[in-house]
Amino acid sequence: MKHELKLKIGNMTCVNCSNAIEKVCSRIDGVEDVSVSYVNSSGVFLLKDLSLKTKIKEKIQALGFEVLQDEQNLYEFKLQELKKMKIKLITSIVLSSIVMYFEMFIQGNNSALIQMFLSMIAIFYCGKDFFIHAFKGLKHKNLDMNTLISLGAFTSFMYSFLVYFEIFSKDEYLYFSGGAMIISFVLLGKYLEERAKFKSLEYQNKLKDIDIKKANILLDNGSIKSISSAFVKKDDVILVKEGESVVADGVIINGEAEVDVSFLTGEFLPLFKKQGDEILAGSVLINGNLKIKADKKAIESSLEQIKDMVFKAGNVKTPLASLANKISAYFVACVIVLSVFVFGFWYFKEGINSAFLHACATLLISCPCALGLATPIAIVSALANGARNFILVKNPAVLESLANIKLAIFDKTGTLSQDSLSIYKHNLSQEDFQKLAQIENLSSHPIAKAFVKELNTNINLKGKLSVLIGSGLVYKENEEVFLIGNEKLMLENNINIQKSKEFLQKFENQAPTLLYFAKNRICVGGVCLKNELKNEARSLIMNLKQKGIKSVILSGDNKQSITKIAKELDIDEYYFDLKPSQKLKFIEEKMKTEKVLFIGDGINDAPALNLANASISFSKASELAKKSGDLILIKDDLSLISYCFELSKKTKYIIKLNLFWAFIYNILCIPIAAGFISFISLSPHLAALIMCFSSIMVVLNSLRLLRFY
Repeated sequence: MKHELKLKIGNMTCVNCSNAIEKVCSRIDGVEDVSVSYVNSSGVFLLKDLSLKTKIKEKIQALGFEVLQDEQNLYEFKLQELKKMKIKLITSIVLSSIVMYFEMFIQGNNSALIQMFLSMIAIFYCGKDFFIHAFKGLKHKNLDMNTLISLGAFTSFMYSFLVYFEIFSKDEYLYFSGGAMIISFVLLGKYLEERAKFKSLEYQNKLKDIDIKKANILLDNGSIKSISSAFVKKDDVILVKEGESVVADGVIINGEAEVDVSFLTGEFLPLFKKQGDEILAGSVLINGNLKIKADKKAIESSLEQIKDMVFKAGNVKTPLASLANKISAYFVACVIVLSVFVFGFWYFKEGINSAFLHACATLLISCPCALGLATPIAIVSALANGARNFILVKNPAVLESLANIKLAIFDKTGTLSQDSLSIYKHNLSQEDFQKLAQIENLSSHPIAKAFVKELNTNINLKGKLSVLIGSGLVYKENEEVFLIGNEKLMLENNINIQKSKEFLQKFENQAPTLLYFAKNRICVGGVCLKNELKNEARSLIMNLKQKGIKSVILSGDNKQSITKIAKELDIDEYYFDLKPSQKLKFIEEKMKTEKVLFIGDGINDAPALNLANASISFSKASELAKKSGDLILIKDDLSLISYCFELSKKTKYIIKLNLFWAFIYNILCIPIAAGFISFISLSPHLAALIMCFSSIMVVLNSLRLLRFY
């Protein structure tokens, strides 16, 4: 039997960290598969035996990372880590500036001593995490950016240290500022990256918010006992009142109610549930009371399965990120090997002093500041641009992946169409219509919301309203009785609706929700309501077609509604009556051949939002959907999706330009630093300055994204 282990992992500073954990843990005998997500700060391990849990934790801790306990708050942990990094960044910048000032303007032994002392703090205190991860990575044969950063800073400091004590005498210049500035630049990039990513880690912490903490269980003796929902087991009888949530999947054995099941179907209209009907955990009772017999444990419910899918989907790796990690690993290894070669070459040619100078210059000039800053600085600038244009980028990696999208998959309700109904046609007199609107205003039903904006008279009702679950409303005032509801309600009360029905059926294809209004058992008319398309939906689909992106609709709504929307938008491929697992399976299959974007807004969309290569949700979406989406549209404007593509394209261009500059810079400058260009001599000090210049170029290029519109 295979076991699945899930862990929260702290102190990961880059994607290379998650790769290191995967590589080391996959070597453990009995570990069949590993998936670690830097974005989610989590890992999923497929084990032959759960006894391996302790060994896996030990390996993770040996690499310098922290395994968080279940009760620990990952959000708070990350917040504290970000604060610590900010303090170290500010300290490093201040100390580096002071060291550079003394280096440039104040000479003498005291100045050199101050430079050495302050740079020691900047390098080995502010940058200690780089050294810790580099050292532990080397122990497990893992090379990453921490390795080069540590080598570059340490070599710069050590050379200056040896010069200060006159072990080397050929060049009396001190380069303490070089090592300190290396740490400052890299810390700046990491801080900006972590700050930009911080919000993308919130959604898993919010999963607990939809947990139903307590359940009321009916015991055999007729008494009621309140227990933790986690301990609800099969065949328990659960009592659920109006406004409460169902804690476990089961069958209704008594009562009837209208329930909100949007977490599963995405449809905002409630469903009528009665005795004998199945009901799922997470369903919310809008009105009525139910007695439910659980047919499985609460921890095995549909809601828990959705949460499990969210966790797994969040650990899927993108090919672009994996490729970048491999390039970085080879780059680090190549630079180290080259530095050793340079040292050996000059050692036999001119001695240890010259060898140390050239090897040091090689490491310093190829220090991956520009390479390390190429992506995060561009991403941060893009985040600022997005925020200014009502787009919240929760997962920065999406700005790279969105540019490669070939398939856009949409949920319907709340995404392409409005999340509320609107009145399409009616055959009521003005007086009757206003009376209907006033009565509906007393109800909290989703249909009632469509009438609120139609009110143009003061509400002055003194009668009594009754809710007929699954049918409609009864309002009594003085001697008059008003009925509002569906065809079933009217027929049950022997009300003739033929004339109104003929009128409403003319518009049923455009507005399928039909409502009848009767006064004293006489039908005075009816109203048909529709779920309208969002204003920008047509232009968005057209824009995507122009970009060569195909659109598909996946929805839990009915066939008639989805077909109507698809035809209006000229979308050829659409699917209806889908469950979250079916959506997820469809996306998994499509991702095997092309890059997929998913746009949705419901709890039921959360697994798909996490699995897709890129995902977009809305600020008014369900809490879980907002935490699962890569991009959140602050303003409910579908045209912003087109802008997301433009921003992604520009961001990817800037990142590529940054990486191109970083690699070309290294290709041109490393031979010079190594001393292989006979007519140019480059000291470690100049190498450090040139390295800083390359980083500044990357930053300035990235800042162009702030002005992009």
